[in-house]
Amino acid sequence: MRTKFFLPGILWFALIFWIISVPGSSIPQTPLLEIPHFDKLVHFGLFTIFVIFLNFGFYKQNTPLFHKYHYNISLLIGVLYGAATEILQHIFFVSRHGNLADFVANTLGCILGTVLF
Repeated sequence: MRTKFFLPGILWFALIFWIISVPGSSIPQTPLLEIPHFDKLVHFGLFTIFVIFLNFGFYKQNTPLFHKYHYNISLLIGVLYGAATEILQHIFFVSRHGNLADFVANTLGCILGTVLF
């Protein structure tokens, strides 16, 4: 397995985790946050990029299974991670909450990332 091709996806995974773990009270107030549903666009964009990076990593593998099914594998991992982030926010992180609308935005971002790749 050629792990170097997974580095962008791993770094983006970590970035998403860092973003979702920041306490709500520490998020700087900006006019962008006043735009209706701006947070959904952020979720959408983060997961679009994440799945593009995952597709790249799996596509570059010598393993026929990963190469052939990179779309399915990347989409599944993206959607599961999107669900996990919402559960983590709801249960563990201070002054954060997960919700279904964020999960939908994550999932739609995963789908777009798959299509774009």
